[in-house]
Amino acid sequence: MSSGLAVVAGVWRAAGTGRGRLARGIAFRFAQSMSLGVSFAVVAWVLTVLREGPLAAGQVRLAVVLVVVSLVGQLGFGYLAVTDNWAASFAMVGRLRLAVLDHLRRLPMGFHLGRGQADTVTAVTSDMAMIETFASDAFPTVAQALGLPAAVLIALGIVDPPLAGAVAVSVVAAAPVLLWANRRMAALSRQRQDRQADAVARMLAYVQGIAVVRAFNLTGERQRRFREALEEFREISLRMVARLIVPVMVFASVLLLGIPLVIAAVGYWLLGGRIDATSALIALVLVLSVYAPLLALLSVMEVLRLADASMARFSRVAEAPVQPEPAEPLEPADAGLSFDRVSFGYLPGRPVLHEVSFTVPERSMTAIVGPSGSGKSTVLSLLARFWDVDSGAVRIGGVDVRSLGARRLYASVSVMFQDVYLFQGTIFDNIAFGRPETEPERVHAAAEAAQAHGFITALPDGYDTRVGEGGAALSGGERQRIAIARAILKDAPIVLLDEATSAIDPTNEKHVTEALANLVTDKTLLVVAHKLSTIRAADQVIALEHGRVAEVGSPAELITMGGVFARFHAQRERAQGWRLDTNRR
Repeated sequence: MSSGLAVVAGVWRAAGTGRGRLARGIAFRFAQSMSLGVSFAVVAWVLTVLREGPLAAGQVRLAVVLVVVSLVGQLGFGYLAVTDNWAASFAMVGRLRLAVLDHLRRLPMGFHLGRGQADTVTAVTSDMAMIETFASDAFPTVAQALGLPAAVLIALGIVDPPLAGAVAVSVVAAAPVLLWANRRMAALSRQRQDRQADAVARMLAYVQGIAVVRAFNLTGERQRRFREALEEFREISLRMVARLIVPVMVFASVLLLGIPLVIAAVGYWLLGGRIDATSALIALVLVLSVYAPLLALLSVMEVLRLADASMARFSRVAEAPVQPEPAEPLEPADAGLSFDRVSFGYLPGRPVLHEVSFTVPERSMTAIVGPSGSGKSTVLSLLARFWDVDSGAVRIGGVDVRSLGARRLYASVSVMFQDVYLFQGTIFDNIAFGRPETEPERVHAAAEAAQAHGFITALPDGYDTRVGEGGAALSGGERQRIAIARAILKDAPIVLLDEATSAIDPTNEKHVTEALANLVTDKTLLVVAHKLSTIRAADQVIALEHGRVAEVGSPAELITMGGVFARFHAQRERAQGWRLDTNRR
């Protein structure tokens, strides 16, 4: 039961400023149940009066008025309860989602890569929906289930304490069974929510990779994996139901055994002369009003357990430690960059960079080269502080990036990767993403500098063209130029570039290259280079090998050294002359 109380406490804390409305809604639900008790009280009163003789006209009118008041109270308090509970729960979940989305952006990238996209999506969608259901329906249902029995037991306790005790015996006996059932479901509830997240992950993987799946004729295989995840989710759900059947039946049986117990007690007291027939009839009418509402707690039990599991999963996201922020952020002296004996690994015990040191002067271009897996992209990620180093320091303008503060750091840096992501919305929205209040003229100027204005205005809706999810409605080169326009508008003094022209066609390459030239004017540029044209334009080259700095120098100097860069340069020159032999048979 402690976990049940924990989810109640968690929902109460999460309600924040809406606690008053949530509490008021629960009170209204309790009052609704108590209003129903008025009808039972009227029946008891009428039977008591009839014992002495027929009802007087005034008594009939009073009974009718009280029944009408009971009905109005049930409808009125029910409406107020629904209004307050739903409004409070919707507002609570809205605040939680906004808070966790803000929290997600401040988490290290390792958190996101370690969990998987679907796990996080499930936490802020279906898990939140379950918590919302608990707050809006299940929580008030508990109050409603307890309201009428509490009113009846209190009334019986005042009028006939022995009878109230007889009614309460099965309620007290059934309570431990409810706690037992609650504990039995705890572990399975969390497994069920995890299986649901796994099913969502496989569905997302199937949908997002549908082009690859079809190209390799693996639609059946991927569907099978998704179907297996759904079957696992179904199996765990059925196990929950199966495990719940026994305690539910025991709880209902123990609770409803109170009816024959009360009948026996009333019959004994009637034969013994302690009560008369009218009192016995009243007791038998009232006893059903105690047990029937308590059976509604069974419907709440599953929601309680699932809400507890959802709250635990959501808390893993909401309470994950964010990247540390400096108490007093420092200001960089300039836009120069440096690595000082930096070591880093994505996984413990598997370093990617080893004691890496180099400097990038302000307003210069430095190319990073090296074989696949040498740590080139990792260097850019550490400069953007997507991860924090294991040892050493990454500095901008002489200041450790961990001492800059997130706002100052991201105002100083623009990052361009090969895989450009555009957000759902219009082209205008995506270019103005970093400056949503900027004037249209500045957006258009950025697009022109990025060689994008021409193709944008040629579209039927121009800048109001919707890009689709991830920019799917545009070509790769068009997405690149929109991303460059976004970076130009941001106008950060440092540009980190994972060479954007390496995977696009020659026509788009020309446009993107011209756009990049406008982007990096008077900027400090650090580029992961794959093409000789980019490398030759660099002021200096940093050659990485096995996560270490092998060579640093100008392109001409490194070629004469005959080392790592010279070999890399020779391989690239040979690759440029490579042709597919179409005469092979």
